[in-house]
Amino acid sequence: MSHRLLSCLGAALCLLAGLSPIFAQTDAVPVAAPVPALVPSREFVIVSGGPALRTFERDKRASHDKYWGNFIDAALLRFKQLQSQLQPGEKITWLVYRPGYRQRGAEMVADLLDEVMARANKADVNLLWFDRAPQVVNYLNRGKDRKTTPVVVFEYFGHSNKACFLFDYSNDIDGMSVDYLHVRDLSDISQNALASDATSKSWGCHSGELFSASWKKRFGTPMEGAIGKTDYSRGGLPFLSSEGGRWNQ
Repeated sequence: MSHRLLSCLGAALCLLAGLSPIFAQTDAVPVAAPVPALVPSREFVIVSGGPALRTFERDKRASHDKYWGNFIDAALLRFKQLQSQLQPGEKITWLVYRPGYRQRGAEMVADLLDEVMARANKADVNLLWFDRAPQVVNYLNRGKDRKTTPVVVFEYFGHSNKACFLFDYSNDIDGMSVDYLHVRDLSDISQNALASDATSKSWGCHSGELFSASWKKRFGTPMEGAIGKTDYSRGGLPFLSSEGGRWNQ
């Protein structure tokens, strides 16, 4: 049988099967649609500690937190400043110390938890309450897969001394904190939690005197912190209030 006859028979069989003779005679593979390049995931994490109670602070010369929302309003302003750095689909994660606002709200006879939630919704950020310091550590470690979604911005608003973030200063016990993140606790946070080029800042008092150096030693990236005190009394972002105060890494 000639090659020409075989070719004609093959074409006829293809037509009977409902296939195109041209496609049947080629061994070409259809080209898959191009796969879009993956955009690396990132996370911005802002932490707000709780306010002191006026019951403890009212009669002190250096009275803390006359306004309950110092660490809330400052964070909200910072959200606006960070918006330009967000990629499409990204949201800022806001960790807020719930017991502080629950107790201050009870003192004021006001639902401060509801107020914070309303402000978070308006700012379009992901609000996550925490009740104990280890929950902050846990979130930094496992809140997202840190291999694919490292923290690229970390900032803290709240009370602090040179060695601690004081989440509940003068809220449970007058002039003291029972819930804090100490420099020794930094070893509990994975070194992979932060991106290698992450930026970090503590807006609390004295962090630049020890906490910042401990942070850099642990993660390899600097944390800007204050030498001296910071003051939230003017509203907005806090300012350096100690003579000779400065920001330090």
